[in-house]
Amino acid sequence: MLALKAETLTQSFLEFASEASNILHIKTEQDYQDALETLEHLFSEAKDTIDAPLNDLIELVARAIEKYEATQEGIVTFDKEASDINQEISVLRVLMSQHHLTLADFKNEIGSKSLVSMILNGKRSLTKEHITKLSKRFNLDPASFFNPRVA
Repeated sequence: MLALKAETLTQSFLEFASEASNILHIKTEQDYQDALETLEHLFSEAKDTIDAPLNDLIELVARAIEKYEATQEGIVTFDKEASDINQEISVLRVLMSQHHLTLADFKNEIGSKSLVSMILNGKRSLTKEHITKLSKRFNLDPASFFNPRVA
């Protein structure tokens, strides 16, 4: 009985591996797009519980995507550049974009347009007072303005 179950499992896995080969071993841009679409579909189908069966498949596909992305120069370069951007500048730019704000719209939290411009250009930093006021205005955790620590 156990041998029959193992044989059935083996056969099912081999069929799965054959069908999913291009998304588990991404080699081309088309494979990558297929894997992204599959992952998106799996996210919409999976139950929101820790032991949902599709979570294992999501993990397999996500690992394949990460492995492929780690070999793509453009993605690696983008990740490096993004990680080098000062967190407070990123948060300020996102706030400006999401709320359609200009440099002048931060008069109460930061001060003059030139000071906001210097902060956005990395020539000055947000102070504790700036962060406190921005956090209050936009209902943000002040920690949002700081780079996360890598363990």
